[in-house]
Amino acid sequence: MSINEIAADRRTFLKVAGIGLLSVASIGSLAGCGTRTELVASGASSVKLPAFVPADGLAPDLAGTAGGVPAAYFRYPANPVRTVTTPPLKGETFTAITNIFGPPPNGRDSNPAWQEIEKRLGGRVDITAVSADDFTTKMNTTIAGNDIPDLMLDDGASIPDTIGFLESKCQDLTKFLSGDAIKEYPNLAAIPELYWRQTVRNGKIYTIPIPRGGSAGLGFYNAKRFEDVGITDTSAIKDADEYLSVMKELTDAKANRWAFGASSFGLSTFHQLFGVPNQWREDGGRLTYSFETEEYLDSIQFVQKAASAGYILPGSESWTKSQMVNAFTTGQVAQIYDGLPAFFKSDGYGPTVPDSAPFLPFAAGGGKPTAWLDNILFARTMFKKNDAASIKKLLGVANLLAAPFGSEEYLLINYGVEGADYTLDGDGNPLPTPNALADTTVPWKYIAAPGPVLYLPGQDRIVTRAHEAYSALIPIGVEDPTATLFSPTNAQKGSTIRQAVGDATQDFIAGRKSLADVKAAIKTWRSAGGDKIRKEFEKALDA
Repeated sequence: MSINEIAADRRTFLKVAGIGLLSVASIGSLAGCGTRTELVASGASSVKLPAFVPADGLAPDLAGTAGGVPAAYFRYPANPVRTVTTPPLKGETFTAITNIFGPPPNGRDSNPAWQEIEKRLGGRVDITAVSADDFTTKMNTTIAGNDIPDLMLDDGASIPDTIGFLESKCQDLTKFLSGDAIKEYPNLAAIPELYWRQTVRNGKIYTIPIPRGGSAGLGFYNAKRFEDVGITDTSAIKDADEYLSVMKELTDAKANRWAFGASSFGLSTFHQLFGVPNQWREDGGRLTYSFETEEYLDSIQFVQKAASAGYILPGSESWTKSQMVNAFTTGQVAQIYDGLPAFFKSDGYGPTVPDSAPFLPFAAGGGKPTAWLDNILFARTMFKKNDAASIKKLLGVANLLAAPFGSEEYLLINYGVEGADYTLDGDGNPLPTPNALADTTVPWKYIAAPGPVLYLPGQDRIVTRAHEAYSALIPIGVEDPTATLFSPTNAQKGSTIRQAVGDATQDFIAGRKSLADVKAAIKTWRSAGGDKIRKEFEKALDA
């Protein structure tokens, strides 16, 4: 395994152990897997999704929902339940490839957690764990050499001919998981439908999900600063005009105080407030891309107006992450954009900025607000084509690895072996030993994982606020209607041809270009491949 070094402190342990949500994998392209020109994929409606069956005996402090709101826990449940009593394997060895984001673990022979997990599995899983930066290259080599592992991480970007690869090399899991069939694997059945919708390709369930939190949110605000100008609930802001007035009151350049600051103007916040589509909008089988809409133009004109009025800290559009964190922590800016998982980490905004809170949306034009469901999965896991008996065993492996928070297996997979890797504090929460990081970084959670939960010991207020945010965002969340579809042109050059529109937008907000320049860039995008991407996605929808 090749991996960057991470300091072995408690905060790193919590992150590596998965207490929080996962990071996005690298982007690349795959050589040696030919791209066809008429590939299509259908939406989740064409297949019966796995039944949702909540886990038994794991009562959270704040309940989750079938729709994807994560459950919340103030402490690790006492007397953890063992969810898998019969090992799924009988001495077999299977193979897997996944990425990894931490230091390499201790080897199997000197790693008590690794040994205990494989004892529970009843066999071995030989994992090729690859640094996220090198994952695409390794996948290229693996697939080109036709040396396909039994389990493979699909980061959504490394394989341009996704459908071709799934159909030719990967197992259709539909009959094993669709509807009530999933009840054979109770831990997988406890994953809400929101996450399973993302596993459908070409009308079939080809993968299992590795869930994240559903919505990345709209960023964070300093509740004390907003209260000082009369706002105690951001979702109660009436419309864009009132919001602009609030931004004005929050700004005092002479006192080194501004309303907003974020890299690239934090456009995700404003796009969501104005109802810009989450990637694409579908209406009767016809698709419109986000920046083709009036909502997009309205949102960037609002940001340009706020920036030119001086409510957005000049230069903040070029900030690094650390510059943004510092400006928010010191109170230089009252609002920023960052992903919602950054609120409830041990070193996140919640614990380090006491007055911080997730920004909840209002509708800029009045009416009902929306949010994006833009943080649904970390990745998916593909299964190599195999006989039914082997697939069932591998699903049994995944079922054990997806043991929910509060279970005995979750404690083992994420924290290791009690005594060797952790001890329990007075409230029953695991505390890492010096060996913990090196024993618990085997990337089991990048093969299979349960639905996310909110858990930060000793920070009940932060956990409650995060739960309130998800409870507000998930029910009004809008999914990308093309998330389960495939467009060869989008895979080949989608990000490249979108870049010019993004650049023109940034230049318009900064006062260097006009709105006409943005519209011209959008027109160029259409002719450069945008219309072809639309046509391919629409063909997939029609299918």
